[in-house]
Amino acid sequence: MSNTFAVRLEQGYSRKMLFAAEIIDAVTLEPVRNDLRVTATGLKNTPIINYGGSFVWLEEGGRQPQTVVVDASATQYESVTVPAPVMPARSVRIELAPSYSYPFPPGVTALRGTLIENLFGTPTPVIGAELWLQWIDDNASGTSWIDAPTHSHSGAKGDFAALLRLSPAQVPRADAGGGVIGRLSVRREGVTRTSTQFSLGLGRITTGLPSFVWSELVP
Repeated sequence: MSNTFAVRLEQGYSRKMLFAAEIIDAVTLEPVRNDLRVTATGLKNTPIINYGGSFVWLEEGGRQPQTVVVDASATQYESVTVPAPVMPARSVRIELAPSYSYPFPPGVTALRGTLIENLFGTPTPVIGAELWLQWIDDNASGTSWIDAPTHSHSGAKGDFAALLRLSPAQVPRADAGGGVIGRLSVRREGVTRTSTQFSLGLGRITTGLPSFVWSELVP
């Protein structure tokens, strides 16, 4: 996930800056800068990290970036590639989704689960599927499923972590037991399917649900 942000740079860089990327943790919204390998396709040079923690690329003649590639394989985040900002924009904010092993802090609502191909036979993991939670906002009119902004991907064992981040103005619909009514959306090879609804513990990490089965999800 990415968007733009206002960036302040040291005076020495200001005249030569091409663009900057702020990379943040999608769970805590804190900057992430350690153990990342960040590059921009279309450019030769690596970025400079400024005092604010943003990754800054300097001008390289007429070269222009196409994408920003964040290799987070040495961390507990997912790697991601996003489009570079298009002039006159000079900044992009990139949120890193949590991997299955991410150490969620207290108070976070999230789901750890597994995605497999079929219900019967030897379980075969689904690798690289895009996943996100959906929920219903009781502060909005009607009954519409809302997509969580953070999208994750299933790993080598089909395992994933899906995050539900709410704004202060949003009120998730609860079931009789007080859990958030949610469901999982999965996109794979251009096809999107959805699970039946289940209960998420508000402010807790939900685990122990049966594996989600691609062939059983609803188009």
